[in-house]
Parts: sequence; C-alpha cells; structure tokens
Amino acid sequence: MVRSLPSSRIIAASAFATTLLLGVSAAEAGGCRGSACYNLVTAPPVYGTINETYQVRPAQTQHRVVPAAYETVTDNVMIAPERRIAHRRAAVYDTVTEKVLVAPATRRWDVTRDAWGNTVGCWVEVPAQYGYQSRRVEVSPATIEYEMVPAVYTQRQRKVMVRPTEVVREEIPAAYETRQRQVLVSPASQYWSRAGY
Repeated sequence: MVRSLPSSRIIAASAFATTLLLGVSAAEAGGCRGSACYNLVTAPPVYGTINETYQVRPAQTQHRVVPAAYETVTDNVMIAPERRIAHRRAAVYDTVTEKVLVAPATRRWDVTRDAWGNTVGCWVEVPAQYGYQSRRVEVSPATIEYEMVPAVYTQRQRKVMVRPTEVVREEIPAAYETRQRQVLVSPASQYWSRAGY
C-alpha cells in the first residue's frame, strides 16, 4: 500500500494558521492580555489516500472439450471377383461316302447245254461287287475354351477419425485491480495555545 498525503497536509496547515490568527484576535478583543492568555485551537482531522490491490477474480481452471476430427477417404472396393467362364464348342462332323466291297470276286461251276443238247460244264468268273456307303465322321473334336473376366471395382467414401475427442485444460490466472481509498491519518483535536505566539 502506498500513502500520499501532500494535499491533505497543506489543507490542515492552512486551517491551523487560520485558527491561530482568529484566536489571537479573540484574545485581544476579550481583554485578555499578557503571557497568561491562551487560545483554544481546534485541529481538523487529517486524511490521506492509499492504493490497495484487490483480487477481483481468483485463478480458475477450465476444461474445454475439443470434439473429434474426421476426414473423408476414398477406397477401391471389389464388387465382383475375377472369374473364368468356360465356353464349350461342340464337335464338328461331316458325311463321307465310300466305295465298299459288297461281295468279292468268285468263280462258280456252271452247267449248261450246248446247241446240240449236250451237257457242258465250265467255270464262270464272277466279278467282285461293290457298293457305296455313307458314314458320319468327326472332323474336329469338342473343345472347351476359357474366357478370363477381370475383377470389377468401385470407389466408396467413408469417414475416418484422425483425432479423438479430448479435454483441454486451460489455466486462467487471477485478476487484480488497484483502488484508492481515503484513510484517517490523524483525528481532529483541540489544544490550548498561548496567545500572541
């Protein structure tokens, strides 16, 4: 605390001087003369101004909740896997016509009569007999061919947490203010002062 008293002491000194002059005049008017005369002097109270520091707000601790932070990310998602498709191809057939032996060449004994009625026997050559036969033949066999179908992907967005929820502690210092107030330095008083001094 700091005390400052210059203005109040000047006021008190002026009042004291005024009182002395009034006392001397009164003593002379009342007929009191000589060294045995005294005047009653009243001294006013003296006040001073002091500075005081007050705490207007104590130190505090506050907790603030910081919400979680999220970001959107894009992922490639497979919606259909790679697969193999079988394509069956049927066999190819064709018709083939071939000459085949129906009966082989032979020789038979043939008995006949000649122009005179005589019985005549001789060997007769019988040629081979042929025919045509059609049949179905396989030109190319059945096959299986495979087709590879690649996987199918699509893009999907999702939210991911990049920072969790947290509680932040904040310290708020105390607040102070300086105020001035008047205090009594010395109370009012009365005393006798010898007249003429």
